[in-house]
Amino acid sequence: MEVMSPYAKPADIEKFLYKLVLQLLIFSQGSHKLLEPHLVTIGGKLRNGANLNDLIGDLHSVSKTLLHISKTKQDVKPETQTYPAAQDDYLLNRLDELLAESEVPLRFQQHTTSLRQRIRERDGEQSYRKVIDSAFSLLLNVRDFTVSEQSGVDAFLSDLSNQLIEIEQQAEIASEANRLSIDSRDSLNHSIQRQVHDFQDTMRSVDELSSVKSKTGEHLDRLLLQLLEHKQQEDARQQEAQLKIETMALKLMELESETESLRTKLKIEHDRALGDPLTGLPNRAAYNNRAEMEQNRWRRYRSPLSLVIWDIDYFKRINDTYGHKAGDKTLTLVGQLLANNCRETDFVARYGGEEFVMLMPNTSALQALEVAEHLRKMIQGCGFNSNGEQIDLTLSCGISAFDNDDTHDDVFVRADKALYHSKRLGRNRCTVYAAEIDN
Repeated sequence: MEVMSPYAKPADIEKFLYKLVLQLLIFSQGSHKLLEPHLVTIGGKLRNGANLNDLIGDLHSVSKTLLHISKTKQDVKPETQTYPAAQDDYLLNRLDELLAESEVPLRFQQHTTSLRQRIRERDGEQSYRKVIDSAFSLLLNVRDFTVSEQSGVDAFLSDLSNQLIEIEQQAEIASEANRLSIDSRDSLNHSIQRQVHDFQDTMRSVDELSSVKSKTGEHLDRLLLQLLEHKQQEDARQQEAQLKIETMALKLMELESETESLRTKLKIEHDRALGDPLTGLPNRAAYNNRAEMEQNRWRRYRSPLSLVIWDIDYFKRINDTYGHKAGDKTLTLVGQLLANNCRETDFVARYGGEEFVMLMPNTSALQALEVAEHLRKMIQGCGFNSNGEQIDLTLSCGISAFDNDDTHDDVFVRADKALYHSKRLGRNRCTVYAAEIDN
């Protein structure tokens, strides 16, 4: 730390104070919003070569401001300190965006809609706390419902496993009955053959006709008895097998019905998980899946592939001026216009907030620019009326094509830079990324 000598010359003292002012300026930048105007003024004067005498008034103002800041901090008791209203607004706006983009189960849609309405109509700290409590309650309910749904799926799979085991056992019983039937038939054949052989032997050994008749009757009686017993056994086995088959058929029908119900439910949940509930477009998760697929196809075939990032111009102004309903209508309208007017091979998704993304296979950057310009001009004339006031819509976009060893992230970053270049140039325009943008 530099220390001034008590015998320093006036010139040295002025130089030291000048340096001290510079250090104070550097140290204080960004420390408090009330200081910023004074620091900016002092900094400007120093850059223009001002001396200490020129800064006396400004330094007095800084001193008064510091005293005011210090007094304000002393007057505020720790237990009563709250976040600034602007911070509350920011947090609630972010919560509203989170709810808008979250995949909330259907049974909680009304709660979510009501909560978003309360966020938009908030008034004061008490309302802020109630909104946070309500959001916390919603999250807990969604969590409990998800756990319950998972338990239901687990129970279904367990029941399915048990029913399959039962069907397998029934099939084994039917198979055993069939095997017994075959064994019984073979046994009957052997018995008949034995009776025939015995009859032949008897015929050779008897001489009188009466004995022949008697022996023949005995053999025929035994054959008839065996045939009758065999038929009765077969009938019983057939009835049992038929009952088992009918039981298995009923089980299979029940399983088919339950499986189809679960398949339908899973498809609905899968579609909802990959869809944006507000616009009806694919969401970011669906886009990530499609982007990976298109990137792999591009690497394999090296056919052109372009990425376009769209952003609604002045969307926050629409939200703040006309309300969130107008903001939601803007998002829905833009999503429909992009989806209904792009090419059949293009993939459009809502990426988040007021941003939309478009993957364009077999399309170079210049070809993508031509399509994007057509969409931009078309949407420019598609404003709408909100409570008697006309809301005009314009979009800006950035475009980049896959090249060399690009990853999706590489292309996305370039398209994002091109998008912000469009905004810097005044919005309502499309820009293809070029290296000059980085400079």
